Amino acid sequence: MSASTMILTEDEPRAAEVLAFPQRPQDRLRIALHKLDEALRAQARATADFRAAMGELKTKMGDVQTGMLTYRDALDRTASDIDHAVQKAKELRETAQRLVPQG
Repeated sequence: MSASTMILTEDEPRAAEVLAFPQRPQDRLRIALHKLDEALRAQARATADFRAAMGELKTKMGDVQTGMLTYRDALDRTASDIDHAVQKAKELRETAQRLVPQG
């Protein structure tokens, strides 16, 4: 297999690429500004992604809060129903005790 048709996998090291160093100061400055511009664009994308993720997190946390409030309300209703059932059971026990002849 020739070098031009060789396919490297991600695990295989790649050969180092030699770049010519610009001789003129204007060229070095132009390259530096280009790299800075690329870095600023990457930072802007990362910031936008972060803000989007924070917005999604805020939405999800609101959903969790709503779910917890709904759950708490259901627990409160259940506790109230249990208190009511306990009171009715006590009333029935008192009624049964009155109806059963003491012996």
